[in-house]
Parts: sequence; C-alpha cells; structure tokens
Amino acid sequence: MITVFKKKSLPKGMELVALNDIYFNKNTVTLLDDRAKAIIAGIDHSKMLSPYAISSRFDGTTLNIDKLSTGCKTALNVLYNPDKVFDIRECGDNALDVIYALPNGNVYCDYPLISFDMGKVTVRDKKGSRVIDSYDALKEWWTSED
Repeated sequence: MITVFKKKSLPKGMELVALNDIYFNKNTVTLLDDRAKAIIAGIDHSKMLSPYAISSRFDGTTLNIDKLSTGCKTALNVLYNPDKVFDIRECGDNALDVIYALPNGNVYCDYPLISFDMGKVTVRDKKGSRVIDSYDALKEWWTSED
C-alpha cells in the first residue's frame, strides 16, 4: 500500500526526491528487472527491450530508456526505492493510476494528486498515520489544515 505524505511531514531520515528524471537516470535504471516491463507498457505504451533500451510506441525505433516520461520514471522510482519519498507533481493520470496501485512505496505532493482508481493508501502527517480508502476522504485529508 502506498504511503502519502503532505506539507513536509516526512519523518527524520527519509529522503524526499523532487527531481525524478535525474534520480531515475542515476540510480533506478540499474535496478530494473521484469517488473518494469508492465509499468513501461502501461504508462508509456513502450516495450522494454533491456534495462537500458525501449522500443518507441510511435515507430518501433530503439531509444535509450532515459526517454521514458517523467511519470513513468516516477512510478519506477517508487517501486524500486521503497525507502525514499518521491514527489508526484509531474505525473499524469496514467502514471498516478499505476503509482496508487503499487504494493508499497512513498509519495509526496503539496496539493492533491489522486488516482480515481485508488484503493487503500496510508497517509502520514504531523498527527501520525492512518488508512484511507476513498478518493473523497483522501482529498479531504490532503486539503485539511494540519
């Protein structure tokens, strides 16, 4: 289940990654395995050929994996680095749907970015943590002044 943070409520010692493209290109790319194939196909409609190459969805041209969208890179960062928190502000709806369906990971944003298909998430703020299982309840939590 994804854990959602807001308003700089990160526990001490947890790193917030705001530059998902750079983090992916320097770190996550070396961790990719078969789990990445479905995420890349689902978000960017591309085929992962190797940990460093994809097939373009437009004409099948082989591209460096750094050409993935920021949303796709963010989803992969969340999946492969569960000890870090990733800012999701650059993610589109297709990436948010994948991120909210991941079995674990940590995300952050200053404002509500919520998948309509969300299931349960853990939310953490200054008051502690709890589980939320509806879009409306998560939006209310995110916009509350705590």
